[in-house]
Amino acid sequence: MRLWILDLDDTLLQDHAVSREVLEALGEEVGVHGLFPAVKEKAEALFRQSLFHPWAEAIGHSALEALWARYSTPGLEALAAWAPRFRKGVFAEALKALGGPVERAEEVAEAFFWRRRRYPLFPETEAFLKALKARGAHLTLLTNGVPDLQREKLVGAGLQEAFDLVLVSGEIGLGKPDPRPFRMALCAFGVGPEEAVMVGDNPERDIQGALRAGVRAVWVDRGYRPFDPRFPPHQRVENLLEALSGAV
Repeated sequence: MRLWILDLDDTLLQDHAVSREVLEALGEEVGVHGLFPAVKEKAEALFRQSLFHPWAEAIGHSALEALWARYSTPGLEALAAWAPRFRKGVFAEALKALGGPVERAEEVAEAFFWRRRRYPLFPETEAFLKALKARGAHLTLLTNGVPDLQREKLVGAGLQEAFDLVLVSGEIGLGKPDPRPFRMALCAFGVGPEEAVMVGDNPERDIQGALRAGVRAVWVDRGYRPFDPRFPPHQRVENLLEALSGAV
């Protein structure tokens, strides 16, 4: 394969586990159990009610990310003004549901905003990227989300120089599973779809998008998302290095 298109969150970079770990620790500090699922549920419910939800859904920006995104990208000033109220409201509802100290909602929301800023890679990520470079493959990062947060993750994880091309849905106005971002990557390197592979953890976003673009699809099963029979991947792996033997 001449072109490898890679997802970021929960493919190369640990995302779900970090949010869960930080929220569980905060829950212990305020004397409640189950803060992660409660916050996730309330965040998704309130996010769906916001005026920004259709746009966020289109570019693949999640409710949990809205709890720690800075929204510093020019053009997102309205989101930046809305976000503090959203964060406080989410934590107030979650703490209330758990019988916790609702009066500490703003404090806990602020703590999550700062403590969530951790960017651990999966153990095999660096070896995987090194192996692809050794093969002479073109590397494209295709990630959904708001520009400032996805770029922050790249820098924080030390990946800002790892790719020949970086496509962030919030920058190009197109999010997976739209096949057009995949085609942008193909065109950038003059590669046909039969010469490209997509590696990602999200069946509905990554795998569906790759299949719609005619690109080989490798599903990285991190245990957070169930298999979706609507979008069968060409290969299922639990470790990125396993993908190297399936797409040569």
